[in-house]
Amino acid sequence: MFLKIIDLAINHGFLKRDILSKLNFEQYKYGPVGLHLLNNLETEWFFHFVINRDITVFLNKDDFTSTFAFSKKMCCDRLPLGIVEKKSREKIDHDLMQDKKSSENGDSIQFCTKFSEDETEFLKGTFFISPTQSTKFFHQFQRQRRIWWRRISASPGRYLLTDIKTCENGSQNVEIRARYPWGDQQIEKLVFNCGVNDLELDDSQLQFKEGRKTVQPHTVSSTINLPTMFLNFLCDGFDEPLFQGKPRTMLRFHRKLAPYMVSFVISGTNAASVSELSDLALYLSRQLRTHHISSLLLPSASKLGLETQYKQYDELGVPYTAVLNDNTLKDGILQLRSRDTTLKEQVHVTNLITYVEKLYKNY
Repeated sequence: MFLKIIDLAINHGFLKRDILSKLNFEQYKYGPVGLHLLNNLETEWFFHFVINRDITVFLNKDDFTSTFAFSKKMCCDRLPLGIVEKKSREKIDHDLMQDKKSSENGDSIQFCTKFSEDETEFLKGTFFISPTQSTKFFHQFQRQRRIWWRRISASPGRYLLTDIKTCENGSQNVEIRARYPWGDQQIEKLVFNCGVNDLELDDSQLQFKEGRKTVQPHTVSSTINLPTMFLNFLCDGFDEPLFQGKPRTMLRFHRKLAPYMVSFVISGTNAASVSELSDLALYLSRQLRTHHISSLLLPSASKLGLETQYKQYDELGVPYTAVLNDNTLKDGILQLRSRDTTLKEQVHVTNLITYVEKLYKNY
């Protein structure tokens, strides 16, 4: 099944083969549509880690020490605070790279080995927490992270937390894993450090005020291999439900992740109506994009058959397809087809933008 998903992803521009890979197994790079999906994934991660948190979170690039000093000053030497960053393979924690290398030695399919090291980046969030609150925060953070994966998943039940492992240095590790027929995949690693300074910061820098006392914070961190997250949601969204007795292949992306939110199909009976409907589709597509709703309007929208286009858009993971026909020119009503149910509902062209915005506003 994994190779079937990979072939589908390559055919539709999510992936492309890495022809320069020197390993004895196939590796991949992001395709043009895949980069769109990747951007949506990073955006959802950013909103969860930076925007939708009670803790003040700062962004870092290349210089963690200076970012930490600035963050500490901004927070008046008070806890808690957080720092998030995107890190390259050279700068990521050694144990994460060891996890990757150990996976390469096995025969099972592991997402973290499917992209070359040049393509591999990591998303990391580090939170500095008061020692009196750190254990509670760590357990809450585990639940929050698992909920995040489940909330934007097509199959929420596949995500699980491993048991806590205590390392020799006293830190505690927990993994979030996704279950697949070919084996479980580690998709996120959570680490709780109780007073262990592994951040290349001096102890003098790690002094915070707590009432009249001075304390050294505990840290809770999350690390995600970005290609692993990308491949996970490709495989998570793959589905083949029966439709009219035959499997219907689709990528059941969450609405927030889909590279294209709305596609267009034009069904006119003559050249004149096709021309008018094409102009209307172009206008609606522009309006959607103006409202930050990505749309897909292809030249084939008026040339290929309906079922052929539905198949293409389902395999691209487009949640909704707007079907414009001759009646649309008469009464202004189009049909909005759902990828997941194949059902169509009638929407007036003047209400399309507002209606689609409501669909995408909520999870």
